[in-house]
Amino acid sequence: MRKEKSAVLHYILISISFFIFLIFTACKKTAEIHLHDRHGLSYDLVKEYARDHGAVTLVLLDYHHDILPKINEDTSVNWVGKLVEENCVKKVIWLSGKKLLLPNRESRMAWLERSLKNAYPDIAEKIRNSVQLVDWYDLQDMKFSDPFVITLDFDLFTKDPGDEPEQFVDELCRWIQKQKPELFTMCLSASYQPDLDKAWGWMNRFIVNYKRRANWYLESGVFGEKEESRDDVAAHKQRFFYSGAYLWQNAPDYIKTSLCKKNVRAGNKAAKEIFACWTDKKFEKLNEIFNEKKLSELADLSKKTMHEFFEGKDFKAPQQNILIDKKTYGVAVRFRNSEEDRGCLSLYTGIVYEDIPEAVQYCAKEALIDPRYIDIQPEEENDLITNISIFADWQEMSSCIDFIPGIHSLLMEDTDGKKTLLQAAIALERNYNREEFLARLSNKAGLGFDGWKKEGIRFYKAETITFYK
Repeated sequence: MRKEKSAVLHYILISISFFIFLIFTACKKTAEIHLHDRHGLSYDLVKEYARDHGAVTLVLLDYHHDILPKINEDTSVNWVGKLVEENCVKKVIWLSGKKLLLPNRESRMAWLERSLKNAYPDIAEKIRNSVQLVDWYDLQDMKFSDPFVITLDFDLFTKDPGDEPEQFVDELCRWIQKQKPELFTMCLSASYQPDLDKAWGWMNRFIVNYKRRANWYLESGVFGEKEESRDDVAAHKQRFFYSGAYLWQNAPDYIKTSLCKKNVRAGNKAAKEIFACWTDKKFEKLNEIFNEKKLSELADLSKKTMHEFFEGKDFKAPQQNILIDKKTYGVAVRFRNSEEDRGCLSLYTGIVYEDIPEAVQYCAKEALIDPRYIDIQPEEENDLITNISIFADWQEMSSCIDFIPGIHSLLMEDTDGKKTLLQAAIALERNYNREEFLARLSNKAGLGFDGWKKEGIRFYKAETITFYK
């Protein structure tokens, strides 16, 4: 009898323990990982986490300290300082390089002091006391008690990363997983990446190697996002690169694949539009037909046409087949130098696949003598960038803002039936948002920058492949 009671009691205790375990497991929040293009997008996430858990220790894995005296907007250069001032962050563990010898430590702290020189003395002291500068060897010996948040900026791998940046990426990935953060954010910081292809490779390596269970999110900046700092301005002047939503829209395919395997979710409205680009079947099909190899061949054909035209050869217009059952495309060839456009011609529809090369040759020839510009001269040949655009079929838009910049080219038809085209590539190159793109389109049509707002104007959009060589 005693044995039976003991067995029943044992069973009850096991059941209660299991029930408590289930409750604990259900209540424990699944870890979250958030990807950004700008580090300032971490601000709201850390602030919300601190509101639920109390002031946090922020482990800042970033070459930059992101600390400036509080200003109205939270940006990538002040978001950490703002969180300290607002008592959301009690301690900042700042990893600014893999190995910081004494001169480097002193220069990093002097940099922080310069950033605080215009702060009120009490604020400067508060921030100064909250920051602890460490290197990789210090960090590995540290233990963190809850609540804490880890944030990683991939500019870290461009400064003092050791022998191989990839090794440092792997080491940090393993270390972060060991810490089991409930909230972990990371950003690419394209402005600070001298080689964006390498940076994408580091991020992909990290994503693939991060095995701990977590919900993944993407928060993107907007289309046409403007510069936040002097570093952004300098980067835009020095080289052409995408920022904000355009960055993720043009992310390498392997990044998209890796994130899809993580079941990444949209963390804001711009990210939803990015995912719409990634999953657009028509755009995907267009990319399959006009892959990079095919587009490179067309760009080479444009340059060959330029050379032959200068030697006296002419090129006739292809047949444009408007009312046929076969699939047709639009084609544009544009030449530009490092500063400005030099000539362009678009045949926006009616070109069957077999006639694409002939259309490219004709467009290239006409671009050389585009009456809007001084004729291109033979001595410019080697310095020109070739931009090839391929347009899918045109669909009438439900409203003038019913398009995705950088993906859709637009046709605007005025009340007299005159059509004007603006290519998607222009939005990418000049970092236009929707309204700016529409303004440029209507001004090109001779209707002024506000012409797109007038009654009776019709708009059409077409998915567009853009390629440069």
